[in-house]
Amino acid sequence: MDRPVVRAAVIVLLALAGDVAPAVAADGGHPDIDKMKAEYRRPPARPVENAALVELGRDLFFDPVISASGKTACATCHRPERGWSSNEPRSPGDSGRPTQRKTQTLLGIGHARPPFDWDGRHATLEAQAVSSIGTGSMSMFATPNEVKVDDIVARLRANERYVAKFRQAMPGAPINLDTLVIALAAFERSIEPGQAPFDRWVAGDETAIPEAAKRGFVLFHTEAACSGCHIGWRFTDDAFHDVGTTTTDPGRGRELKGNTKMQFAFKTPTLRSVALRAPYLHNGSAATLRDVVDLYVKGGIDRPSRSPMINPFDLTEDERNDLVAFMQTLTGEGEAK
Repeated sequence: MDRPVVRAAVIVLLALAGDVAPAVAADGGHPDIDKMKAEYRRPPARPVENAALVELGRDLFFDPVISASGKTACATCHRPERGWSSNEPRSPGDSGRPTQRKTQTLLGIGHARPPFDWDGRHATLEAQAVSSIGTGSMSMFATPNEVKVDDIVARLRANERYVAKFRQAMPGAPINLDTLVIALAAFERSIEPGQAPFDRWVAGDETAIPEAAKRGFVLFHTEAACSGCHIGWRFTDDAFHDVGTTTTDPGRGRELKGNTKMQFAFKTPTLRSVALRAPYLHNGSAATLRDVVDLYVKGGIDRPSRSPMINPFDLTEDERNDLVAFMQTLTGEGEAK
């Protein structure tokens, strides 16, 4: 199979964006490798404007007090040691029922472009938290033991430690659902990916990652065209794409019913610490990173909504393994436990 031919649509799109470079050298090097690496240099961490607010949000994030049952915390699904995600296709919610989709990571979420969630249903992180606590995974919605949000707020108002923390973080503000989610979102925006071996390589340490990973990075940015969606230091364009994995979940199409291109489209996830977050995709249908690579090589379901970046092409076994080796270099320090 002639790979330049089968990847023509992708290469044209990347050429328009100025991303195509000469062919990969036999040794895995590339004449434009420095230019490629420069596109993935990390910016400074987001400044923390209100440390007391972030500290309050951190306490609430790890405390099951804000769930209906008092047994489930945000961190039950967004686990730091799992890249602020989980290893379940669908995590159990507070009611015992599984969530609708795979838990998304919160790594670098403060740098993300809204809207949020796999389907973009929430305009802000605060709105997402309101939904989760009120009717989502933190609630016991539609169960015999349903607990109201007012009951959760009452617990916080009765807790002297939280009363003091709210007063310090937001002087004069009441303790209610609005201030609760403001604190949660402030903490979530402070979750920065740890420095990864890839970052050290980009900064000039040629020993930071193996040669297979270097070859994988070149493939990622050129022939495999992964960078068409997974671009920038967070490895995401924050956009929605149909990669051809489902026929039942409309994804972004649920919100934009009249938009053909958004049917079965889901938000591009960051690849930061992706090796910690198996299984993959919005429904956890890919067990390993190699399965994801194989899916994209195959091309997914051919339909009008399928992203133009998703076309069948050919990669050798070694090339597929090199792509996986590259993605394994994106795990930040201190994130794997």
